[in-house]
Amino acid sequence: MKKIIAILAVAIIGMSMAVKANAIEDQWSKGTMVASVLGGIDPFYGHLAFGGIGAFDYVLVDSWWKGHFTIGGQVGFEANKYWKTLSAAPRVTYGLNITEKFEVHVGFAAGYYHDFGSYYSYRGFYSNEFVGMHFSFSDSMAFTAQVGYAAYSPTVTAGVSFRF
Repeated sequence: MKKIIAILAVAIIGMSMAVKANAIEDQWSKGTMVASVLGGIDPFYGHLAFGGIGAFDYVLVDSWWKGHFTIGGQVGFEANKYWKTLSAAPRVTYGLNITEKFEVHVGFAAGYYHDFGSYYSYRGFYSNEFVGMHFSFSDSMAFTAQVGYAAYSPTVTAGVSFRF
């Protein structure tokens, strides 16, 4: 619970600083689709794990408080010497356009995981809360980073997003 509160506090502080800077720009229009490929680590649970996330977002609302709401999904993989886990979940995000090249977002995903690498096969439901950013190189490509609490996918990730 402390991690969720910390993530939300960072998101709120970042968004309030952006409002004060008065540099918020419209960036993502309704119907925009974003596909992201992220690699990362999970330093929690006592053992360092490596993995990746593939995510897809669709901008559903583009003009609410100078930001946008997206819906989509994500697939994650995480492994270390003790376990290997696949996860899949629908996700929602709220993104705030800081400039026409820089966007911050907060999101939530909840879905299903399957641990197939340990002595026992575990499966069940999980949730993933995160804060992230996109920095656009061009109209169609951006650097993406996310950090948050993710039980069955990497916690700290970075990668590339393609907007179309």
